[in-house]
Amino acid sequence: MSDFLSWFKNAGGTLSPLVGITEFPGMSRGAIALDDIEEGFTLFTIPRNILLSTRTTELRKRLGEADWAALGSGWQPLIVSMMWEESRGNNSPWNGYLRDLPNQFDTLMFWSEEELAELQASTIKDKIGRTDAEQDYLENVYPIICRRSDVFDPALLGSHFSGERFHINGSRILSRSFHVEEWETEQASDHDGDPNHGSPANDNEDDDTVPTLIEHVEAEPSMEVDGNANESDEDEDKEQVDDVAMVPMADILNARYGCENAKLFYEKDVLRMISTKDIARGDQIWNTYGDPPNADLLRRYGHVDLIPMDNKESNASSPFPYENPADEVEIRADLLLDICLNNASESEKSQRTDVWLSLGGDDTFAIDKSDLLCKDMLRMIKYLSMTDEEVQDAVAKDKLPKGKPSGEILAKAIAVFQARLSQYTSSIEGDEGFLSAFTGPPNRLFNATFVRLCEKRLLKRAIEQGEAVLAQEGARSKGGKAKRPREEERELRRDRKKIKK
Repeated sequence: MSDFLSWFKNAGGTLSPLVGITEFPGMSRGAIALDDIEEGFTLFTIPRNILLSTRTTELRKRLGEADWAALGSGWQPLIVSMMWEESRGNNSPWNGYLRDLPNQFDTLMFWSEEELAELQASTIKDKIGRTDAEQDYLENVYPIICRRSDVFDPALLGSHFSGERFHINGSRILSRSFHVEEWETEQASDHDGDPNHGSPANDNEDDDTVPTLIEHVEAEPSMEVDGNANESDEDEDKEQVDDVAMVPMADILNARYGCENAKLFYEKDVLRMISTKDIARGDQIWNTYGDPPNADLLRRYGHVDLIPMDNKESNASSPFPYENPADEVEIRADLLLDICLNNASESEKSQRTDVWLSLGGDDTFAIDKSDLLCKDMLRMIKYLSMTDEEVQDAVAKDKLPKGKPSGEILAKAIAVFQARLSQYTSSIEGDEGFLSAFTGPPNRLFNATFVRLCEKRLLKRAIEQGEAVLAQEGARSKGGKAKRPREEERELRRDRKKIKK
């Protein structure tokens, strides 16, 4: 760490004496307040010219445009740039930084098949992308490394340019990078005279999109940067690799749900990490990853957030009352087709799906605490219950149907939740018992168990909420149509008038 700090300061970076770097039990190295820190205090500054990106490395110039383009789209050019800079040793201006970066990860990319199996039915396993990454390396990167021996030293193929180093540097980018657009001075003109102006940046691509660093003119109001760069399944291919950068010192800060107390801002030539709250002596300094669910945290960063459940949420009989409030569980449209069109042929299911997607419907639905019954999923259930004539009418109007949580629609939704829950092979009680008896820092088995537990809890809550709504609906049907409060008030007024007469 001392070598990195020396490199950082020699490169023009500054670190406040109120900030220390230390190891935190159960997580990686992070920043700590050595004394009380007030809101708005500059914790450290980073010269813009020490960011490592495809704009700042010389590799593009050394390779030439043809071979540079042949590296492919996405993050491949930046990954190869980091591999090349690392191979240069002391000749690289980032040597002191690269030597300090991690070489081991607990992210899902590096889990064995047996370890991944512990995630059971979590769909996060399908988002790891190791097979695609290996294909990118073998088809695009490896041939250029072998052909351009004038740039890539053949003697370093095993130590610096292997497929494993490709994965490691890709994981470094996934877990530590930021989105940094080119400087445009005119961006700040609309905010002259407002020293407190700031705009939150977007998160990594998460919904893996990289958090955006928004620039401002020197001595003008700064714009804030939230979180680290992350890759999102839909946005990763669209993102310009030139906008992704490794930001020394800023990537040391850890993050945890609801704990953010610092954000990264930048001016024309320097980035500043500024406290957004008062920070007490001894407290950790937290950045933000945008509060993703634990499954995504595990995939990108190799850890999970354990947040004590609210009293309303916590069951007195639960031996492990922890959660991540941002957790979600995904349900794919295929399961809805199996439940709602169980007697239809595969051809009929395919036709219905094609029309649904053409109308803008989703093929995956996320259940979370804020929308347990998932309005979008209810709409698809409603759509799947429509006649062919009703579907044609929806197509003519280019409009998806509304799905109200009632009657047959809700009953089918409950059946979908139950079917999704049955895809997990362990019970909620068994997982809670294992986690509550676990000792020591969380390991891969602990994290996998916690991810699947929280997903199953959401499904159980969705089932319970659906059944409660159906029960209320049944009670109303037995006792007659329930009256709305305004109707009851009008009736009371009429009765009073009759009494007066």
